Amino acid sequence: MSQLSIAKTHGSRNDIFVIDGSPDDHFASADLVRAVTKLCDRRTGLGSDGVYFVADHGDGTADAWFFNPDGSPALLCGNGMRCAGRLLLDRHNADGYVVNTGPYSFSIRSADFTPQGVRQVAVELPPANFLPHDAIVAGVASPFIGQPLPAFHPTRAVSAVAMPNSHLVSIVDTYDEADLVATGTRVADTPGAFPIGANVSFVLPVSDGEVFVRTFERGAGLTPSCGSGNSASRAVLSRLGLADPDQRVVVRNAGGPARSWLQERDGGWQPVLEGNATIVYRMELDPSALLGDGPLDMVGGTAYSAEIAAFDLLYKDNLKALQAAGVSPAQI
Repeated sequence: MSQLSIAKTHGSRNDIFVIDGSPDDHFASADLVRAVTKLCDRRTGLGSDGVYFVADHGDGTADAWFFNPDGSPALLCGNGMRCAGRLLLDRHNADGYVVNTGPYSFSIRSADFTPQGVRQVAVELPPANFLPHDAIVAGVASPFIGQPLPAFHPTRAVSAVAMPNSHLVSIVDTYDEADLVATGTRVADTPGAFPIGANVSFVLPVSDGEVFVRTFERGAGLTPSCGSGNSASRAVLSRLGLADPDQRVVVRNAGGPARSWLQERDGGWQPVLEGNATIVYRMELDPSALLGDGPLDMVGGTAYSAEIAAFDLLYKDNLKALQAAGVSPAQI
C-alpha cells in the first residue's frame, strides 16, 4: 500500500481529512470502514468529522468519495467539498474546478478573503430537490414543506429536501440543543417513517439576512457545521418565502460563518455555499497504521499556523454575533 498523503482541513470547524487518491488506491474494500473509523476517532485516531478521498485527473476535474466518521458513505459534505476543492485550486493555480461524486458534479471556485485574512471557497451544489426519487418521509405526499409530522417532532413543522443527501429542516423561534439531539436521534431510530435516514437542522432567524443553523448529522451527530445542512436550510427559507432566492444570507454555525444563496437553473434552485476552507496541517501516513490496534501518533507534517490564527479571529467575531442574537455560549 502506498503512503497516504493527508491534509487536515476544516470548513466552519467541520474537521475533514482530504486524502489523495481513490479509496481503492489505498485499502481493500473489507478494510475501508475500519481505516476511516480509526482515522476519525478523536481518542485513538487523529480525529475528524469525515474523510474525502479525491482522485485528481489534472484536467480541471476530479472524482471524490466521502465517508462519515463511522465509515458509512455519504453523497455530500458541503464544508468538506470546499476544502477538497481548495486543495485542487491551489495545486493547479486555478480559479475553478469540477468535482464529481457519484452521479453529481460540484463546481468549485475561489472566493474573496475575509477581512481577517481567511481563505474562502464557493461550491455550487446540485439543485435542491423537493421531489426526490427516494422518499425522505414515508407515506406522505411530496413536496413536504412546513408541515407538522408527529414522527419527527410533537410540535415542530418540518420540510424535506434532498441536497442530494436527505435533510429535514425546521424553522424555530428559540434554539434548544437537547431538543435537536432528541429529534435527530428519533429520526435515526425510526426507519419506518424515515427509510433512508436524514440530517436534521434547526434554523433560528437572528436578524434580517442572517440565520443560525445547527444540524444533527446522520452518522455523525452534532458537528460544529454541516455544509449541506446550511444549503438545505437556505433552500427551505426561500421555499417558505422567508428570503429571496438570490439574497446572500449569512449562515452562522457554532463553528463559524458562511454565506449561501440560490441560483435559478433549469427551473430549479442551485445552492451556492461560500465560506472558509482552512488547511490545518499536511502529513504522510502509512495506511497499515489504520488497520492496527494501537493509537495513532502524529509524527512530522507541516502545520499551517497563519491560516489557523486568521480563522481564530473570524471565529471569535462569529461567537460575538451569535451571543448578541441570544444563542447561549453553552450551545456554541
